[in-house]
Amino acid sequence: MMEIFRNMLRRKGRTILTITGITVGIFAFTVMGSMALRFNKIIGGGKRYITGQITVIPKGSSFGDSAGAFLPLDTINKIAKVDGVQAVAGGVSLPLVEPDPNNPTGGGIGQQASIQGMDLESAYKNRNWTTMQMKEGHMLEKGDAANAVAIGYTVAADQKLKVNDTMKIRGKDFTVIGVLDQTLTGPDQYVFMPIAAARQLLIDSTPFLKSLVEQSTAAANISAADLAKLPAATRTQLLQAKAFKVEDLSQEAAVSWKDGQDSETVANRIKDQFKNDVIVLSPTKLGEQIDNASAIFNAIILGSAVIALIVGGFSIINTMIMSISERKREIGIKKAIGASNRSIAWDYTLEAGVIGIVGGLVGLGIGVVAILFINHKTAASGAEIFLLNPTFMIGVVAFSFVLGVLAGLIPALRASRMKVVDAIREL
Repeated sequence: MMEIFRNMLRRKGRTILTITGITVGIFAFTVMGSMALRFNKIIGGGKRYITGQITVIPKGSSFGDSAGAFLPLDTINKIAKVDGVQAVAGGVSLPLVEPDPNNPTGGGIGQQASIQGMDLESAYKNRNWTTMQMKEGHMLEKGDAANAVAIGYTVAADQKLKVNDTMKIRGKDFTVIGVLDQTLTGPDQYVFMPIAAARQLLIDSTPFLKSLVEQSTAAANISAADLAKLPAATRTQLLQAKAFKVEDLSQEAAVSWKDGQDSETVANRIKDQFKNDVIVLSPTKLGEQIDNASAIFNAIILGSAVIALIVGGFSIINTMIMSISERKREIGIKKAIGASNRSIAWDYTLEAGVIGIVGGLVGLGIGVVAILFINHKTAASGAEIFLLNPTFMIGVVAFSFVLGVLAGLIPALRASRMKVVDAIREL
């Protein structure tokens, strides 16, 4: 091993440049890989939850974006009677902070904090995620106060909140009754509240809904006789407003199925009976969509890192070829005094591996420092985009060693096959 380091130090400039090439590649691999780990952690948690239910959304909307479409309470109650359905729960979701009209996307990266309205009267339970681990307090349950909230780990940390604290949400006061344990997934950024409170916040922040509620209240006070005197168009509009109920404001519904039932079969039953009113997303189909999106994302992220690693690998190949051509006489002498082809090949392969592992350690170190710095800067906004774990870091170092060995293998075999006479004759 000491001989390997001496050989590396004999050509400091070339060795440093080669290690730098590996360092850049491993740095990119570390950063991109940790980003993929974080993404997959989030996606994995989301997949586990979403495949534990049948998701129903109103026609004219897309998954994750209701776009103003809602599921009437009557439809939810009818879905609950479909054969194989155990329970149905309506849901409302909206950003925790009302979007800035001049910057509706929020301008940040990562997942933004959101409000999740829960139907506490429903017997619905997600098949894969029946409980949430709590850091303190308890999760929302039937009988809790109308202004009670359970908040995610990141939300609590960002706003320095604990159980029994008052949390102001969109101008209204709520009481924190529970703080969720850290999951490194979506729930860290959630604020769970009773669905009635979430609906009211949605109405207050949506001019159309606010106007509809006001019209509904006004229409309820008009007598049938006065209504009959109005023009047909006005009468129709008031009748529609009169029929509106706040309970109809559910952006989606989560459906659980009975024990012994197949989720796909139950999903198809709902789809057949309500094909004109709703879109049914089965657990299997949603799982496949999530897997496809995850695979594409990982391929893009890791592909860019692999390019950098290939460049680093070629730099090792070039260095080892040049080193062998300069050390032909040394190789010849070793063979003349009894060194076997295998030992010669092993020496040069190991030297390439050492170059790889040194570059890997440096690249990993720089990558970890960069990741910790960026995560620290973005933690306050809940936009951490990197995740590190010991297994991944050990894997990075091992990979850099393997990369070095593979890159040095061909030059090493070339060295081992040299003829003694030809090698010694080189000056």
